[in-house]
Amino acid sequence: MARPEHFASVAESPPPHSAGFRLTDTRWRAARPMILAAALITFLYLLLASVVIAVDPHNVYRWGANPRIEPDDTPRDMVIDWIDVATKDPSFNTFLVGSSITAMYSPEYLKAILGPETRAVNLSYGGPRPKDRDLVLDRLIHNPGVQHVILTFDWTYMVGPDVANSGFPTFLYDGDITNDLRMVNLPTIRKTFEIMSGKLTYDNPDDAEYQTYVKNMYVKFQRPSEIAKLGRMIERNRKDIDAKSGKDCHSFRSVNEQLIPDVRSLSERGVRVDILFPIESYAFYYVRQNDISPTLLDEQMIARRCLVNAVSDLSGVRVFALDGDPTVAGNLANFREVGHAYDPAILQRFVSAMKTGKDRITRANFATYERDIRNAVKEYRIANSFPIHEN
Repeated sequence: MARPEHFASVAESPPPHSAGFRLTDTRWRAARPMILAAALITFLYLLLASVVIAVDPHNVYRWGANPRIEPDDTPRDMVIDWIDVATKDPSFNTFLVGSSITAMYSPEYLKAILGPETRAVNLSYGGPRPKDRDLVLDRLIHNPGVQHVILTFDWTYMVGPDVANSGFPTFLYDGDITNDLRMVNLPTIRKTFEIMSGKLTYDNPDDAEYQTYVKNMYVKFQRPSEIAKLGRMIERNRKDIDAKSGKDCHSFRSVNEQLIPDVRSLSERGVRVDILFPIESYAFYYVRQNDISPTLLDEQMIARRCLVNAVSDLSGVRVFALDGDPTVAGNLANFREVGHAYDPAILQRFVSAMKTGKDRITRANFATYERDIRNAVKEYRIANSFPIHEN
């Protein structure tokens, strides 16, 4: 017969897996605060997302507070978050859909040149791409109050129709509301609560800061050492500047599938459309062939020719360019960078052309314009009338 103390010893021994149970329980107690914190963060995020979507600070949906931008604001790069706010605003009848080359034009400036009936908003932002440009124009097509659209035909139309500006919130326009959760960030949350407190307008960025930035950019570009370096680079690349790309009108899908249909839709609605070829210096083609395309000049001329031929018969559509004038595109004193004009007189002439009809490019004169550009670029030698002395 077994001894009683043996039974007591067996009865008191732990179950085979009790150590594992204790370890699992310990891990759960350790992980529980993290799990609860993650659950709380997720709950708060979804709560904030619900508030943001309900208030709709970007004016994307059919509900919400319907915020506005100030009539005289020039929002520049910030406008990428305000596209629906601006394009759906019935108080505007003129829209400048541009890039960094037109970011400096204020609504007051446009009104002073184009006429007192102009109620303009500048939708220019740096680095537009075909996909986001198409989204902007689509909203203008559906705005019944639009009377005049000013559009820049940038080199970026050489890239594919699915390419978008990296900072543009394309996720707001894909039809999937779950993707809209991505707009919940600190600036949007801040603006949401401002709207809830009664502030329905967006603030304009510091214009003085922008003007200082542009001026400093100009002075830096105009340094003799910079101009001399540019001249050496031009000489190195001269032999290849007019290389043929082998492309034709079918090569530019963004133009054929997005831009031309958008312009046609606006024209059919009776909207005036003025397309501006950027004021690029002849040096631009030498500098940017390294990062855009080795056949940049040829591709730009072909794309412009195809666009002019496609829109020439559309009612109310015109095309303008200043770079056929060597006193404009050939003199680097007019520029703060090879692709950005700086001279106020040149900038004014760029806009005034829409009022005067001067500098217009048509199917009839495009061959002359193209020949002049190609020859001027191939034969370009540095010209700069800016009298700056480097310290």
